[in-house]
Amino acid sequence: MDRKILIPKKIIMVLIFIIVLCFISVLVGRTKKSEGVEFVIGMSQANLTEPWRISMNEEIINEAKKYSNLKIIYKDAGGDSERQKKDIQELSDYGVDLLIVAIDDSKKLTPLVSETYKRIPVIVLDRPVEGADYTLYIGPDNESIGIQAGKLVSNLIGNKQGKVIEVQGMLNSPPVIERSKGFKEVLKDHKNIEISRTVIGEWQRDETEDKVSELLAEEKDIDVIFAHNDYMALGAYRAAYKLGLKNIKVIGVDGLLGANGGLDLVDKGILQGTFTCETGGKDAVKYAIEILSKKQSIPKEIILSSDKITKENLDKYLSNMEFLN
Repeated sequence: MDRKILIPKKIIMVLIFIIVLCFISVLVGRTKKSEGVEFVIGMSQANLTEPWRISMNEEIINEAKKYSNLKIIYKDAGGDSERQKKDIQELSDYGVDLLIVAIDDSKKLTPLVSETYKRIPVIVLDRPVEGADYTLYIGPDNESIGIQAGKLVSNLIGNKQGKVIEVQGMLNSPPVIERSKGFKEVLKDHKNIEISRTVIGEWQRDETEDKVSELLAEEKDIDVIFAHNDYMALGAYRAAYKLGLKNIKVIGVDGLLGANGGLDLVDKGILQGTFTCETGGKDAVKYAIEILSKKQSIPKEIILSSDKITKENLDKYLSNMEFLN
């Protein structure tokens, strides 16, 4: 009597995964050998729910179109650090020539980024990993953004007694820590201004709207709301507007183009100001080509500048953007 050999389901899944990886690796190899394609880059994005990160991907896509010898494979971790670890590992296993990674949790991703860097060049965007195991870091000066925000808030309130709500993104994330540090550094010298409450908006508009609505229902004498991105700033504005608190001034960060981007919100008078925060996506592609082509030496870090945008200088800023493009 024949006996059936039962293979555990777990082993079957592992075998399938290995086969899929091998298949994709072959495809990547063929892509490299196909006409005109010289480099394959992996792009690991922490999430595509924040407008700023969506804009980063769009910049990368548009810049990559300029290079006929370049192909990019994109991964979206959906805000899950464990998923992003798998994404990075898969991209590395596929055989990409270079990794661009925009991470959400620096501490959790540092070991894997460091390991990947031993095999291929790595460009880190937005949040630096711990240590220096990367080829290039491109990101904003978040403390400077916080300092600029503090100065704008002090100008908006003037010499009168004022109360401020600070809307932060993810609790204890590097951008939040640095922006808040700069913001508080300025306001500590203005004894007439009090940071009354701090809200954790998770970088999301709707969550911010709900939390700020609850807060303003209890405490209506708020003068300014500083949100760490324009998406949350819009949520804070909606919360105040629903409660009829039209005297509350709101400022944000990012300064993106497009409908309901920071520049549009300033133009409409919804925000009193925003601070540009470049994504670095365009620069990442340019430097990736330089790294892979080995044409010139590459700096270890590039810190992107930020501009204060208000109604007064919006038109001039947009004109300069058109001129540069």
